[in-house]
Parts: sequence; C-alpha cells; structure tokens
Amino acid sequence: MSVSLKEQKREQRRKYILDTAEKLFFIYGYDDVSMNDISNEIGLNKTVIYRFFKNKETLYFAVVLRGVLIFSEMLKSKVQQGKTGIEKLENAGMAYFEFYKKYPEYHDAYLYSKSKRFSYENIEYSSKINSYVTDIMKTICDAIQEGINDETMRKNLNPLEVAVFIAVTAERIVELSPETVNLLEKQGINHEKFIDDAMDLWKHMVMNPLQ
Repeated sequence: MSVSLKEQKREQRRKYILDTAEKLFFIYGYDDVSMNDISNEIGLNKTVIYRFFKNKETLYFAVVLRGVLIFSEMLKSKVQQGKTGIEKLENAGMAYFEFYKKYPEYHDAYLYSKSKRFSYENIEYSSKINSYVTDIMKTICDAIQEGINDETMRKNLNPLEVAVFIAVTAERIVELSPETVNLLEKQGINHEKFIDDAMDLWKHMVMNPLQ
C-alpha cells in the first residue's frame, strides 16, 4: 500500500522539526536551546511541535538515536570486513574512532544523553537507543568469542567484560582533558597517535601470544 500524501507531508514536517532542533542542539548545546528557540527557528507554533515530540528531551533523544543508527551501521560494516576475531575487534575500534572524527556532534550528543542530566528510562526513544546499543555490544562480544574460538585471542577472556572495558576506555580516550592532551603533546604524542597506540594496546591485551 502506497503512503498517502497526508502521511508524506506529516513525515516531512516531523523531519524538518527534527533537522532544525538538531542544528540548534549541535550549535548551542542541549541546555542552551529552548522549545521557544526551536519554534522561532522553524516558524511554527510550539503546539505544532508538540504533536510530533512530547518535549525537548524527546527531541534531543530523537537526535541521539540518529547518531546511534549511523554508528551501528558503520560498526557492523567494518566488523564484517575482518577475517578473524582479532581483526573484527580491531575493526570495531576503528569504527568507533572513525565515527567520533566524522560525526563529532552525534558522538558528543550521545555521551551527554548518558549523563545524570536525564532520567534515561523515562524518555521516549531511550528504549530504541538501548536496543541498538545492546546490539552493538553483542556484535563486539561475538567478535571476541570468534577470536577465542579461532585462537587469535586468549582462551581465558570473558567476551562481555572485554567489550565493556573497550567501550568505556574508548569513550575516555576521545574525551581527554586539555591538560592530558598537553601532557602527551610535550612528549610528541598527539591525540591521533594516542588513539592508535591505545588500539594497539587493546590488541596486545587480548591477543593470543602464540599467534
């Protein structure tokens, strides 16, 4: 059944509202954007916006979901290119850092959405975000389990534990404080090299030493 013209127009309006809110969130940050700002930018009464999005938090999490979807596709595509478990895990790390470099606004929005600023479980779209994040973690766990099975990784690894460790440290690696970046640069290590070295460290922490 073809989508009706009315439904098409409704979806176009929803997308326009979300695109506009996304632009403002990326420029000014969540806390410095109000529904009035979004309404004025769009040129629509707030009551129209509320027909599509319950509140500002809902709009923000809809933007975060966009970023999570992009990262999910990037990660799965990258992981599939690996031939062994260790290669797939390396590719998962590469996908994260490529996402961070290519889509920094989506990356930062996702990290902010996890802060204590929000009551995560009570916000629309949070369950969808959680579902995709769970699927992403499963992809990483599967790569680790494959590495254990094909003996490119150590036998005594717990896939979930390693996946969580890598996810947590990856987020910290890209969020270095200016003081830490300055300290590294004094040793001739820029942020890009630090990321590459961190990935190499991960690899040697989990790889089978007999390989």
